[in-house]
Amino acid sequence: MRALLLLLLGASAALASPAPTSGDPPPNLLVITLDDVGIDRFPSYGVHPTPVRMPVMEQLIAQGVTFDRVWAMPSCSPTRASLLTGRFPHRHGVLNQIGPGDPNEPDLDPSEPVLARKLPGYRSAVIGKWHLRSAARPTTHPLQCGFGLHLGSMYNVGASGYFDWRRFVNGTWHQEFRYATTVTTTDAVRVTRQLPEPWFLYVNYNAAHSPFHVPPQDLHTYGQPADDLTRYRAMLEAMDTEIGRLLASVDLEETLVVVVGDNGTPQPVTDGPWPPHHAKGSLYEGGVRVPLVVAGPGVAQGRSEALISIVDLHRTLIEVAGGTFQSEDSISFLSQLVDPQTPGARQWLFAEKNNDSTGQGQTGPGHERAISDGRWKLLRNNFGDELYDLSVDLVEGNNLLGAPLSGEAQAAYDSLQLALQGFL
Repeated sequence: MRALLLLLLGASAALASPAPTSGDPPPNLLVITLDDVGIDRFPSYGVHPTPVRMPVMEQLIAQGVTFDRVWAMPSCSPTRASLLTGRFPHRHGVLNQIGPGDPNEPDLDPSEPVLARKLPGYRSAVIGKWHLRSAARPTTHPLQCGFGLHLGSMYNVGASGYFDWRRFVNGTWHQEFRYATTVTTTDAVRVTRQLPEPWFLYVNYNAAHSPFHVPPQDLHTYGQPADDLTRYRAMLEAMDTEIGRLLASVDLEETLVVVVGDNGTPQPVTDGPWPPHHAKGSLYEGGVRVPLVVAGPGVAQGRSEALISIVDLHRTLIEVAGGTFQSEDSISFLSQLVDPQTPGARQWLFAEKNNDSTGQGQTGPGHERAISDGRWKLLRNNFGDELYDLSVDLVEGNNLLGAPLSGEAQAAYDSLQLALQGFL
């Protein structure tokens, strides 16, 4: 498999890389998304004094490459649409979280270059949460987007919780009373045994999204917590336990495993390092900076400082599969899987959201954007611009535009403003 990755690296300069002819079969692809999990709650990032107990993730981190500077979008649906299409939200149109009862919200257009259609010879399935269908367009379903199977929830589990939720099987639902995190794992394990290889399995856990609850006791070590913060921790450890069961069911010598967060930790369970209003839903680091770990055959061990966007998973996985690449925003990080110290090809991180209900999208007053070169960060919203030096201010507590800028900061501000124009 390492030889396969090296061959692909040689071909990665071309937008349409042919499948390698080394005789090595392409790997299975297992992409796992964690719901509402920022780097403050994930092992090994060191930004919170008490990360959650996640021994399975710690083992995966030791086996693969951990990326330290990764941006998603600040909410669920835009991140998922960007991962699957390799395109930023202002291109695919999903600029905010899709609500199950709002028929006016744009959803994922099935004509987009969805990843499942770009992996030649792969059988694919979505297990768990989809969250890309509008109430007005029930055709925007995994089956219409190139996947062969969907088992799981269409949105979040809802107010009734993880023990009482709607489980869909290819569009038809029934009320499910088993624990959602366990059901997602059981479904994924079964599908890995049924799908012909090579397969692409897109596993989307609902955890650790609210409602916060106490998971089954055999899945965590937090006892019977009475507060939401500790319940959230228990939910994460329970998910970690179940991911261990999923990983034990696949051949890790033949499977590339990707674990990524979809946005930052939610405000009610954020207790540092950043304030709650800098968490999920915001364009601050607490809202967009997420964990990313990749492990599997041919992948090195170590950490990478390369700038990685959620859109970059699209091209990277297509290159691993030997498929044809089209999406204009995605940049491969295949080089960093072989050597984590290789400088990244991405120059700018970009994220956006839309708070505007007028339907004007990225042209409306509610459109907010952020851009960073890894050190300097510009955030542009309805109140104006904010500029931060992340090398000394990761919590973004000192807006440098509140005082005269140094020459270095002014140059960075000018550069970021110019670069931002290229994303719109």
